[in-house]
Amino acid sequence: MHRRLMPSKLSGIVWLAAVAATGGLTLFLQGDRSDFRGIAEDAKSIVSTASSVEIIEIRVQPGQIVRAGDTVVRLRSPELSMRIAQVKREIEGASGDANLNRSETQRRVAQLRAEFAARRAELLGNIRTLTDLNARNRSLVSGFKAMGMESAGTASTGLQEQILSIRHQLAVEQSGIDNQIELLEGSKGSMGRLAASRDQALRNELAILLEEERHLSIVASIDGIVDSTHHRVGEKLSPFTPILTLSGQRPTLVRGYIHERVRTELQVGDSVVVSAVGMRPARVPGVVTGIGARIVELPSRLWKAPGIPMWGRETIVAISPTNPLLLGEMVSVHRPGKSTGVLP
Repeated sequence: MHRRLMPSKLSGIVWLAAVAATGGLTLFLQGDRSDFRGIAEDAKSIVSTASSVEIIEIRVQPGQIVRAGDTVVRLRSPELSMRIAQVKREIEGASGDANLNRSETQRRVAQLRAEFAARRAELLGNIRTLTDLNARNRSLVSGFKAMGMESAGTASTGLQEQILSIRHQLAVEQSGIDNQIELLEGSKGSMGRLAASRDQALRNELAILLEEERHLSIVASIDGIVDSTHHRVGEKLSPFTPILTLSGQRPTLVRGYIHERVRTELQVGDSVVVSAVGMRPARVPGVVTGIGARIVELPSRLWKAPGIPMWGRETIVAISPTNPLLLGEMVSVHRPGKSTGVLP
């Protein structure tokens, strides 16, 4: 027949069990000062653009595997399209203006030469008329002298002065026409250089705009998986609005949390070993790249017990992209000892 436990013995057993549970919980919460848990993640790539755009095509869907260089989204910018069309029109207009200016200059030069040719012919005709009249006057004067009559010769002198005056006027007008033609020819060169400079500036701007338009066809920057798409075809987006998110096929970092009760000596640059939690024997070397300076709530997945929140410092560990870990896998981080902190 079993003997019943006395109340005093029962209280002692309960007290010892409580002490043992408290000690076990303390060890469970604190553990090794170099150990903590985390989640294997990848640095996600968010696809966005720096201008207001409209989605015209999404070529991928969540879960799809993409390769670096694959086109994932095609966009359209109404403002960019309008500016490209405007610059093209200005280039065509500048070329037409340059041709028009050259034609106008040539027309004006030809007009001046034609007008001066007519004026020169008129003045030379006046000179010939006065020269003939002067010759007849001289002939008459010679006849008068042969008959013994004297003449003052004032008419001949006046005609010569008129001839000299017309010759001087012709020279002045010739010089004026030459100067005008020289100015027109010189301005044609200056206008040509100005037109060429403006044309080159417009073409440079067009090249920049076309390059921006080319970037509206967005390609994947990494080999990875489409996490999610945030918008649909036809939607108009503000600058820097996320369009879709890409993740790598392998984790490249561990986001872990050191419990707030643990006073670890872990530092940035320390080498650690990342192990898969569970039955898989995956072990990956890593380097601590960041330790949080404030206490935050741990993700519920890392809580020791359901419904009991835990708090700690976020710690980032970089791992080699060639590793056997799975994206989103829970891992354990252990620091066997300090090292140079270089990823193998």
